Amino acid sequence: MYVISMRLGGHFGQFVFPNHVLLQRDIVSVQGKGGKRAIRVYPPWDNPTSKQALKTQQWQLEYFIDIPFTEPLNCDQARVLYGTQQLK
Repeated sequence: MYVISMRLGGHFGQFVFPNHVLLQRDIVSVQGKGGKRAIRVYPPWDNPTSKQALKTQQWQLEYFIDIPFTEPLNCDQARVLYGTQQLK
């Protein structure tokens, strides 16, 4: 699991990527083969303009949890992303 925290102004959240997802997308390497040196992430408040960035944002948002400062956390979503609960 890879967790990337993002913050911009009043926005805060985390991408919680399972290893298998990053392996399927050739983002992490297997025994030193494949993978990338870096990954760009696009939180929901980001407005990418290129088609590739929009496509990337679409799949990434499935693994994003918003962590609001003034509202309760979506605990069910957090449990699913962190692997402590299955989707219903």
